[in-house]
Amino acid sequence: MQDFLFVKVENFYIKLKFSEIFYIQAEKKYVIIATAADVYISLVSIGQIEKILPKHLFCRIHRSYIISLENVEKFDNEIAYVGNKILPIAKQFRTSLKSSVTIISGEVRSFRLEDGQVDKLLQQINSKKDLTDIGMLRT
Repeated sequence: MQDFLFVKVENFYIKLKFSEIFYIQAEKKYVIIATAADVYISLVSIGQIEKILPKHLFCRIHRSYIISLENVEKFDNEIAYVGNKILPIAKQFRTSLKSSVTIISGEVRSFRLEDGQVDKLLQQINSKKDLTDIGMLRT
Protein backbone atom coordinates (compact mmCIF):
# COMPACT_ATOMS: atom_id res chain seq x y z
CA MET A 1 0.00 0.00 0.00
CA GLN A 2 1.22 3.49 -0.80
CA ASP A 3 2.10 5.79 2.06
CA PHE A 4 1.36 8.97 0.15
CA LEU A 5 -1.08 10.78 -2.10
CA PHE A 6 -0.70 13.54 -4.64
CA VAL A 7 -2.42 16.93 -4.62
CA LYS A 8 -2.71 18.98 -7.76
CA VAL A 9 -1.31 22.47 -7.34
CA GLU A 10 -1.60 24.50 -10.54
CA ASN A 11 0.10 22.34 -13.21
CA PHE A 12 1.99 20.09 -10.80
CA TYR A 13 1.14 17.03 -8.72
CA ILE A 14 2.78 17.33 -5.32
CA LYS A 15 3.45 14.24 -3.23
CA LEU A 16 2.21 14.34 0.36
CA LYS A 17 3.27 11.54 2.62
CA PHE A 18 0.53 10.51 5.02
CA SER A 19 2.95 11.06 7.90
CA GLU A 20 3.29 14.73 6.87
CA ILE A 21 -0.45 15.43 7.11
CA PHE A 22 -1.53 16.79 10.50
CA TYR A 23 -5.24 17.24 9.88
CA ILE A 24 -7.87 17.83 7.23
CA GLN A 25 -10.51 20.49 7.76
CA ALA A 26 -13.79 20.91 5.86
CA GLU A 27 -14.63 24.48 4.94
CA LYS A 28 -17.82 24.78 2.86
CA LYS A 29 -17.14 22.89 -0.41
CA TYR A 30 -13.40 22.77 0.20
CA VAL A 31 -10.99 20.83 2.36
CA ILE A 32 -7.85 22.21 3.90
CA ILE A 33 -5.01 19.71 4.17
CA ALA A 34 -2.60 20.96 6.81
CA THR A 35 1.01 19.84 7.13
CA ALA A 36 3.78 21.26 9.32
CA ALA A 37 5.10 23.30 6.41
CA ASP A 38 2.18 24.00 4.09
CA VAL A 39 -1.59 24.16 3.72
CA TYR A 40 -3.35 22.86 0.62
CA ILE A 41 -6.93 23.77 -0.32
CA SER A 42 -8.91 21.53 -2.63
CA LEU A 43 -12.44 21.56 -4.00
CA VAL A 44 -13.45 18.15 -2.70
CA SER A 45 -15.68 16.96 0.13
CA ILE A 46 -14.29 15.73 3.43
CA GLY A 47 -16.23 12.50 2.84
CA GLN A 48 -14.30 11.87 -0.38
CA ILE A 49 -11.00 12.51 1.39
CA GLU A 50 -12.02 10.22 4.26
CA LYS A 51 -12.54 7.34 1.79
CA ILE A 52 -9.04 7.85 0.34
CA LEU A 53 -7.13 8.00 3.63
CA PRO A 54 -5.99 4.79 5.36
CA LYS A 55 -8.22 4.12 8.38
CA HIS A 56 -5.31 2.93 10.50
CA LEU A 57 -3.56 6.33 10.11
CA PHE A 58 -6.46 8.81 10.19
CA CYS A 59 -9.60 9.29 12.23
CA ARG A 60 -12.66 11.48 11.80
CA ILE A 61 -13.21 13.42 15.04
CA HIS A 62 -15.80 15.96 13.91
CA ARG A 63 -17.95 16.62 10.87
CA SER A 64 -15.30 19.17 9.89
CA TYR A 65 -12.08 17.40 10.96
CA ILE A 66 -10.04 14.31 10.22
CA ILE A 67 -6.81 13.97 12.18
CA SER A 68 -3.60 12.07 11.68
CA LEU A 69 -3.28 9.53 14.49
CA GLU A 70 0.49 9.70 14.10
CA ASN A 71 0.55 13.44 14.73
CA VAL A 72 -1.87 13.63 17.66
CA GLU A 73 0.06 14.77 20.72
CA LYS A 74 -2.76 14.23 23.22
CA PHE A 75 -6.54 14.27 23.51
CA ASP A 76 -9.36 14.14 25.99
CA ASN A 77 -13.10 13.68 25.42
CA GLU A 78 -13.54 17.10 23.86
CA ILE A 79 -10.26 18.27 22.33
CA ALA A 80 -7.42 16.83 20.25
CA TYR A 81 -4.03 18.53 20.13
CA VAL A 82 -2.46 18.10 16.71
CA GLY A 83 0.68 20.07 16.01
CA ASN A 84 -0.01 23.59 17.25
CA LYS A 85 -3.76 23.26 16.63
CA ILE A 86 -6.53 22.50 19.12
CA LEU A 87 -9.38 20.65 17.40
CA PRO A 88 -12.83 19.79 18.75
CA ILE A 89 -13.96 16.18 19.13
CA ALA A 90 -17.68 15.66 18.55
CA LYS A 91 -19.57 13.25 20.83
CA GLN A 92 -20.40 10.84 18.01
CA PHE A 93 -16.69 10.43 17.15
CA ARG A 94 -15.21 9.94 20.65
CA THR A 95 -15.57 6.17 20.58
CA SER A 96 -14.03 5.83 17.12
CA LEU A 97 -11.00 7.89 18.15
CA LYS A 98 -10.45 5.85 21.31
CA SER A 99 -10.83 2.59 19.42
CA SER A 100 -8.35 3.76 16.75
CA VAL A 101 -5.46 4.03 19.18
CA THR A 102 -3.90 1.89 21.89
CA ILE A 103 -4.63 3.27 25.33
CA ILE A 104 -3.06 2.26 28.64
CA SER A 105 -5.64 2.90 31.32
CA GLY A 106 -5.48 2.86 35.05
CA GLU A 107 -3.26 4.80 37.40
CA VAL A 108 -0.66 6.16 34.98
CA ARG A 109 1.55 9.02 36.10
CA SER A 110 3.99 11.06 34.13
CA PHE A 111 7.39 12.10 35.47
CA ARG A 112 10.15 14.36 34.24
CA LEU A 113 13.33 12.85 35.55
CA GLU A 114 16.76 14.33 35.79
CA ASP A 115 20.02 12.39 36.11
CA GLY A 116 20.05 10.17 39.14
CA GLN A 117 16.32 10.39 39.73
CA VAL A 118 15.51 7.18 37.88
CA ASP A 119 17.15 5.13 40.63
CA LYS A 120 15.25 7.08 43.29
CA LEU A 121 11.96 6.48 41.46
CA LEU A 122 12.67 2.76 41.17
CA GLN A 123 13.48 2.59 44.89
CA GLN A 124 10.18 4.30 45.70
CA ILE A 125 8.25 1.89 43.47
CA ASN A 126 10.01 -1.12 44.98
CA SER A 127 9.30 0.07 48.51
CA LYS A 128 5.64 0.65 47.51
CA LYS A 129 5.57 4.16 48.88
CA ASP A 130 3.20 6.77 47.53
CA LEU A 131 4.72 8.13 44.31
CA THR A 132 3.47 11.65 45.01
CA ASP A 133 6.01 11.80 47.85
CA ILE A 134 8.88 11.65 45.37
CA GLY A 135 8.48 15.31 44.42
CA MET A 136 8.88 14.56 40.70
CA LEU A 137 5.22 14.31 39.72
CA ARG A 138 4.52 16.48 36.71
CA THR A 139 1.63 18.86 37.18
